[in-house]
Amino acid sequence: MIAHVAEASELSGRVVLWLDPEADYPAARLEAPVRLAAAYGAEIETVVVADASSDLVGDVPIRVIGSSGFATHRDVAAYDRRFELLVSRCRRAVEDVGAAHGVKVRHTLAAGDAVDRISEMCVERGPWNIVALTRLPVSGGDFVVGTLLANVGGATGFLLCGHQRSKQARVVVIAEDTERLISMLRAAERLSGPRGPVHVVIAADTAEDYAEIEAQSRLLASEIHIPVVFEDVGPTFGVPEALTGHVARLKPSLVVAVFGGSAIADGRELSRASIVARAPILLVR
Repeated sequence: MIAHVAEASELSGRVVLWLDPEADYPAARLEAPVRLAAAYGAEIETVVVADASSDLVGDVPIRVIGSSGFATHRDVAAYDRRFELLVSRCRRAVEDVGAAHGVKVRHTLAAGDAVDRISEMCVERGPWNIVALTRLPVSGGDFVVGTLLANVGGATGFLLCGHQRSKQARVVVIAEDTERLISMLRAAERLSGPRGPVHVVIAADTAEDYAEIEAQSRLLASEIHIPVVFEDVGPTFGVPEALTGHVARLKPSLVVAVFGGSAIADGRELSRASIVARAPILLVR
């Protein structure tokens, strides 16, 4: 599937940015989803998902248990106010970065299972959405991305945000096969801007596979309109850490990769790659 998000005027997709009110959102962490939306002329819709088991107080889903085992009106009011302030704080952070890049931002508050709510949002206005996670959840974070990929049919890609240490528009594509490479290169072409180039790192366990993917990739690279640099990494022999270490040394502004492959096999590897590369990662199906 092509990693793509619809333009705002098409009303068939946007960047769905999943926010955690408890998290801090410096501008550097929000640059990636906002720049992605700007590159496609798309909008951003933030979503805060509260616990479905909670009571509804003032349209904000909460449940507070006091020391006696019961919720008091004072407890509920205090929690309600704190939740509203936290949500407003992170929404303002997105709006500020969006305004700096000319990206329209809208907001949604939902209750229930986060994957279900995000899936419904993408079906309601899709199919060209990209779901952005500001961070992996502390609880069950290793499984969240895989669950999203399996259940959110209206999304073409998933972005794990991260601090951008690189000031250059340096996009790195991790190529594991040629079937998805051209769509990954198209996305990289748009996201790297006119400066380019796109750096390609081939992920293959054996020298034979590496040579085959490289030969086909060089042919496909001629179809995009900016320079492509093929990094001489060599086969990993089943050690993905060597590949992500090389990616980190390139100091990318964005990494485009396949989720579930040899480079990023699961949520644990995704979390590690994000920390090592210190860059946002755009995952394609």
